[in-house]
Amino acid sequence: MKKTNWLLWVIVLGLGLVVQTTAQQAVLKHRGTLRKDPSSKNPPIMRLDAGIDVDLIDPTPTHGYYHVRTSDPEAEGWIYSRSIDIVTATALAPTPTPTAPTPGTPPTPPSGIASAFSPDWEKPAPNSTTFAGPDGDCGPTGDGGDSFTNARKNRSDDATSPHEVTWKALQSLPFPAHAPRSLAQWTSQQMQVIQPYEGVPVSVVGYLVKIKVEDTGSGESTNCHFVNPDEVDWHMPFAERFGDAEATAVVVETTPRIRKEHLKWTTANLSPWVNSNSPVRISGWTLLDPEHGAQIGQFRSTLWEVHPVTKIEVFKDGQWVNADNLP
Repeated sequence: MKKTNWLLWVIVLGLGLVVQTTAQQAVLKHRGTLRKDPSSKNPPIMRLDAGIDVDLIDPTPTHGYYHVRTSDPEAEGWIYSRSIDIVTATALAPTPTPTAPTPGTPPTPPSGIASAFSPDWEKPAPNSTTFAGPDGDCGPTGDGGDSFTNARKNRSDDATSPHEVTWKALQSLPFPAHAPRSLAQWTSQQMQVIQPYEGVPVSVVGYLVKIKVEDTGSGESTNCHFVNPDEVDWHMPFAERFGDAEATAVVVETTPRIRKEHLKWTTANLSPWVNSNSPVRISGWTLLDPEHGAQIGQFRSTLWEVHPVTKIEVFKDGQWVNADNLP
């Protein structure tokens, strides 16, 4: 009887820890100020942009401030409660894409486009490179964090002969709900959910909602916390239809290692296709980014991304044009 009670206690405690771990995430609703104490008396530590994920160190506010930690282990402080939305565990599950107006007519998809992924598609191992930027050198896994995911984000090999897939095929790929923010902490069963689909070369058509140059805040571990515009990723919500909200989008990202070989990839050159009824075709590598579960339903619809993007084509004058050939 004592052994049975002990086992029940362990199970209950374990469930409690899971609920606590998955419930204590939040996302910034708008730009906020990270402070070193729960007040506005002292200078701020840094500014955090809308959409940034944070972990709640303490779920109870103090003087209207929450004690939080960003993905940067050194970026810990206090943020005003009105600046964040606390995300419950259920927010980690993929949400269905709502219907939306469909002004603009995309080009007819090519024959043979796949409406679902095959687990048998090739998944070549990523190459390893060191990026040399204005702030110094950054190795293939960055400077910490989730080294497995960072190595995939920082690959620079071209996604040749990509599989052409529908936007919905990408958006509906499975992933485990309530999983930790680093793959190093995933169980083998959780890893088995994503392994058949991660690292596949794909090409997908959609609509650019925004281009967010990640050059504010404390930077990301994948880019060694560099923050110069030439040293950071571009976070681009990619919608199924023109007019769809950012919350329904799949995120696609360009990286500094790839962009240095594509000098025509500039925000100015791509601006005519941002929030436009003219579609864009993105090619690159599939990647599951476990860090952003708190963003689901607000800034994305899934943890699956195309990251890094290796080719951008825009629909112009009735045909696809490689972004490298833009004026």
